[in-house]
Amino acid sequence: MIYLYTLPGFAFNAPQFSVPLIKGYLKENNNDAKQFDLSIDFFEKCVKSSYIKENFKKYYKGLSKIDKKTVDNIDRYISCLKDSNINTEKIITANEKLLTYLNILSSYYKIEWNRRGLIPQLDIKTIDDVIKYANNKDNTIFDDILVINSELKNNDICYLSIQYPFQLPYAIRFARKIKLNNNSVKIIFGGDYITHIIKNARELMEKCDDIDSIVFFGEYKNLLKLIGYYNENNSNKIPNTYIRNNNKIIINNIEKCSITDKNKYIPCFDDLDLNRYISNLKLIPLTLNYGCYHSKCSFCSRYFFYNGYSTYNLDKIFSLIKKEYINHSIQAIYFIDECVPPNILIKLANYLIDNNINIKWMVETRISKELADKEIATLLYKSGCREISFGIESYNKKILKQMNKNIDLHIAKKVMKTFFNSEISVSATFMIGYPTETTFNINRTIRFIKRFKYIDTFGLGVFNYMRNSKLVNDSNLDEESDLNLIYRMNNDNREEYMQLINNFNLSKKINRFSKIRNKILYRSEYMYLDRSIYSLNYKK
Repeated sequence: MIYLYTLPGFAFNAPQFSVPLIKGYLKENNNDAKQFDLSIDFFEKCVKSSYIKENFKKYYKGLSKIDKKTVDNIDRYISCLKDSNINTEKIITANEKLLTYLNILSSYYKIEWNRRGLIPQLDIKTIDDVIKYANNKDNTIFDDILVINSELKNNDICYLSIQYPFQLPYAIRFARKIKLNNNSVKIIFGGDYITHIIKNARELMEKCDDIDSIVFFGEYKNLLKLIGYYNENNSNKIPNTYIRNNNKIIINNIEKCSITDKNKYIPCFDDLDLNRYISNLKLIPLTLNYGCYHSKCSFCSRYFFYNGYSTYNLDKIFSLIKKEYINHSIQAIYFIDECVPPNILIKLANYLIDNNINIKWMVETRISKELADKEIATLLYKSGCREISFGIESYNKKILKQMNKNIDLHIAKKVMKTFFNSEISVSATFMIGYPTETTFNINRTIRFIKRFKYIDTFGLGVFNYMRNSKLVNDSNLDEESDLNLIYRMNNDNREEYMQLINNFNLSKKINRFSKIRNKILYRSEYMYLDRSIYSLNYKK
């Protein structure tokens, strides 16, 4: 049997997508597998008032009155986050209290829990640092749910999906537990983060003998071959894998991916009770295509991960949506694609309307002149689209050219205005501190965000070098010596850039917006919260 594990993470409102996608791929290839979401297991067991009060009595007594009140009332706040009767102000408060609770709990283990993940109070840069942290006897925050499956038998396979940097130590810890229980069980590491640190993977296997193999990239035919190797003694010459064979590590060829069996990339949410997740609307994540159809931005590493662009079988994806809507009463979909081209958005909208599928949905895409057409925005709204996100990055033609963004700012403004006025919430992301960018150019971006009237929500951060991006690969930065999450901070003038952002956030209009935005944990909530409350510019 194959057991697929989503490791504990920071999103509790819907399943993390990678494991259901693998489950679906294996199912399409007639391989039986069971999936487990340890993240929601953690939430149900550990995020409730009685957990801290009964298991950490001395710690609870030492909390401030405000923190004690949060712990005492967390069950009520969670009920609010699952209530289908939408009350925006109550939901925003419940978001804030949930994050406070998570930080109260994680602080016991000397960990900060923020909206992007877990941050230990120590510097982790090397594989040795990760292993040391994984084996720390006090690092037990997830031990209550890193529980050995009683069904595990000899030579069963456990696949651990490691999507984020903070999950790696817990994957190592979990693998150790499984092996101590039954050393014949095969442990496979996979996921986005493992692919990003491919240059460190050999050292990881050499120093963690509980890992039987690692599979890189999101091309699951190699995972299928790896399963065949363990179950049927097939060849171990499998591209994009490292395999332990007795005391030897076989380093197989790392090849560029090419998604050829597109018809088999259909997620499966079997084994997952969608009612368990903490969302006011029953929500699933989906993808419509593989990769980014632009895939040329110099700062982005997704071209490395995907190596190209492909559209999945839309008929099958649409049929899945209809099935989940009819059989499981889903109410919302977050399309988590890198960017969905306009023609696919139009096909999706028409399918939802023609099949009377009454859901809300959100998507990320690129600026393109087609999207300035009001009729398209109206169609998308009619089909249920309630939030759309664009990566603008900079309000400077020169910087955009250096980034190879290939977007026209004049068209970008028209597109955002069109969607904003069509009652679809518009989100935009920006960065400052890109190499060669001047303070003058940075201020142009900041002024644009403040003055442009057709943005609901935005993200503004300081540029970071992204591992495996074209920008890093063309530089002299040494990726192997520093795991540093996936991102490497640009320290040049960083304090100055942060001060610019801090001053910007203190301005009256932005400050009101930021206070609310920083409380909302999940972007998916913008699909159904009262837009006039959270939006930077929208008024009823």
